[in-house]
Amino acid sequence: MAPFIASLVPFILFAPLVGAATIALFGPYVHRRASAAVGSASVLLSFVIAAAFAIVVWHLPAAEQAAFTHSRFLGYWVHLPPDFVISFRLLVDPLSLLWILVITGVGFLIHLYSVGYMAADKNYRTFFAYMNIFVFAMLLLVMADNFLWLLVGWGGVGFASYILIGFYYDRNTAVLAARKALIMNVIGDVGIMVAIFLMYAHVGSLAYQTVFGQVDAIGTTALTWIGIWLFVGAVAKSAQLPLQTWLPDAMEGPTPVSALIHAATMVTAGVYLVARAHPIYDRAPVAAEIVAVVGGLTALFAATIGTVQYDIKRVLAYSTMSQIGYMIMAVGIGAYAAGAFHFLTHAFFKALLFMAAGVVIHNLAGEQDIRKMGGLAKRMPFAYWTFLVGTLALAGIAPFAGFFSKDAILDQALTLHHPWLYGAGTAAAFLTAFYMFRLLFLTFFTGAYRGEGEPHHDTPWTMSVPVALLAALSVAGGWIVLPGHDALSPALRASFADSLVIQDLSGFNWQVSIGTLILALAGIVLAYALYEVPSGAREWVRSQFGVMRAVLTNAYYFDAIYHVAFEVPTYALAGLLARVFDRDVIGALPRAFTALATWLGDVADRWETGYLRRYGLSIVVGVALLLVFYVVLTRGALWGAP
Repeated sequence: MAPFIASLVPFILFAPLVGAATIALFGPYVHRRASAAVGSASVLLSFVIAAAFAIVVWHLPAAEQAAFTHSRFLGYWVHLPPDFVISFRLLVDPLSLLWILVITGVGFLIHLYSVGYMAADKNYRTFFAYMNIFVFAMLLLVMADNFLWLLVGWGGVGFASYILIGFYYDRNTAVLAARKALIMNVIGDVGIMVAIFLMYAHVGSLAYQTVFGQVDAIGTTALTWIGIWLFVGAVAKSAQLPLQTWLPDAMEGPTPVSALIHAATMVTAGVYLVARAHPIYDRAPVAAEIVAVVGGLTALFAATIGTVQYDIKRVLAYSTMSQIGYMIMAVGIGAYAAGAFHFLTHAFFKALLFMAAGVVIHNLAGEQDIRKMGGLAKRMPFAYWTFLVGTLALAGIAPFAGFFSKDAILDQALTLHHPWLYGAGTAAAFLTAFYMFRLLFLTFFTGAYRGEGEPHHDTPWTMSVPVALLAALSVAGGWIVLPGHDALSPALRASFADSLVIQDLSGFNWQVSIGTLILALAGIVLAYALYEVPSGAREWVRSQFGVMRAVLTNAYYFDAIYHVAFEVPTYALAGLLARVFDRDVIGALPRAFTALATWLGDVADRWETGYLRRYGLSIVVGVALLLVFYVVLTRGALWGAP
């Protein structure tokens, strides 16, 4: 490892934080574009250092690369004798490096895209400061070498998502969505905290190396509970069942926020957590099975909802939830390399889809309802072709990136003997192709333009260049794992050297790939038949499946159920406490003190008669009481104290 490159590792983490601080301190005194330049350049600097670091690692001899891990000590957070030590140390290994490259690389492209997209916003400078805070928190999460600092980054990401989702603070829906996301994420934070307490109780340390080195001595039952509580955090952050309701509402934030937080980085934090804690899940099969089942169910659950949505960003939100379900399923069954591979390709094509959708929204003056679009392929060819590339990648059509990573997960599900999860994944693949091409047809085809006014065509280069680059990556990003030429698994080997599951993507199951591809093509054909071929088929389907459509439109009524189960009782209890406890208990205390003060005042008033003998008696009694206090209580004379 080149010493100079290794010495720059802290700059990867702190450059975005310095960028945010610079914008906050000096932004109001310079041109607003300078804030965008500082915010973007700081993330670019992190990416350049991380890329140089990765190049050095990938050029190491095979034996050194397979065992590569770099740890950087920055100081102590807690150092109490005799042995309570929590250090602040950065960990860069192949797993964290993959996340770092995506966070900073895709993050920079989204920052550049935001320069044009947010140009007219009144809080332009604030936006870039917030984005940098998020990137810093996400980097801290993946670069921490112990669970405590991971939790700090985890909470920081939750806070950053709160301020970014609620960026349009003058819109009530955005404020409520931000609050909802924060509450769900805090639930996950509590889960990780409980897991941390259990780890420390059994191991006496929170460092990855120490905890994972003693997993065999902890016991299966304790490991199971640690894995379950860790997964509570993953469920909340990655919007998996049953804590998924915040993600669709989070689309109230600006489109670049959706691309950065809810496509490429934040929602994949749960995948990273399970992959990082793989020594625990490898030895806690019950916890791992829970992870895999939740992921598979979420993949199918979200895909069904996506088939009936009309908000362009909400469709993409449910597709994100579904694709994260694939990743969670993969790491749950032990296919860590496959889950990391899908994380990589998903970052490309999902960020592309959000940003291409942002071009459409930008040119339609904020319109997001696809029922008011249509016929945009000729009016916005750039948005159409890039959106088509992202759609093909997400649908798993060869040779686009999603084809390789999604099939790798399904192949591993069969290889590792999880046929039911394989079935859920293939069903979700069919639905994904259907709802994504439904979205494509309704947005860019299906007759003439259905909106009001004429769409304008104002796409600055700062928006078009990142979209074009992501389109290229969405095409070729999966080619790093070709039949017989797996470039990813060897690179990740050091992170999973102690895994009980063999990490290898070099095999290629043609039967699985061809079968999944046929299902995806069937979904495309069905979408074309219902939304492009003039017939009464769509109306017939609506009439026959009206009840199911209502259930899907309302996302299985999870929000309504949570409202009845949690909000209504909470508000009722709060009202009861306000009417009874606050009035009769809390309110009784000041009333009692008031009554006591009034009584003492009345006594004093009656004592004040104007007779000197009464005042003299008061003085004598007071002096006597003082003497008693001093002699009896202070000196203990009556008890024979010396």
